[in-house]
Amino acid sequence: MNNLINTTFDPFNDRLARNIRNSLSSALVSDLSANTGEKTDQVVRYWGQQKLLPLYQDYYRQTRERYRQVEVIIKSARIKDPRFQALVLWNAGLFFELHELLETIWHGTQGIERTGLKGLIQAAGVYVHRLRENHTAASGLAERARKNLLAGKAHLNFIANLAQLIECLADPSQPPPRLDSLNR
Repeated sequence: MNNLINTTFDPFNDRLARNIRNSLSSALVSDLSANTGEKTDQVVRYWGQQKLLPLYQDYYRQTRERYRQVEVIIKSARIKDPRFQALVLWNAGLFFELHELLETIWHGTQGIERTGLKGLIQAAGVYVHRLRENHTAASGLAERARKNLLAGKAHLNFIANLAQLIECLADPSQPPPRLDSLNR
């Protein structure tokens, strides 16, 4: 029998999954800059009105709950700077979302600061690849991330344990370290 029904949520090979993930992630970034949860709730309502398989429903519901948890942390700590918000996302394992958030400021930076942020975005990508068990891509990206983090470390001084992240990326089979922040 030809099985055309997806059994896993895979935004890399399934357009609907990609659309759901991307719309939720974009909404979170918008909500973090506006300090609300309204856009994400709108996106969840939209997907809730569609006739979707349970695997898609489970994803957007579980993702919304994870977003609520980080929004509570960010709101209660009054974290406005996207760099510090990114650390909350990192520690929640929301690596794709961190990438989306940091890109909003990365485009407006130059020089070594741009290089450092690029390295942090790439480091998040390493763990996205690891979750997909794409170890070859994770290893290659880890090396580029390490170089960019080292080159831009002067502008990543908001990360207290940047050296630990760089060390972990030397062996991308290690779990991602918790990132601690310096001052907000």
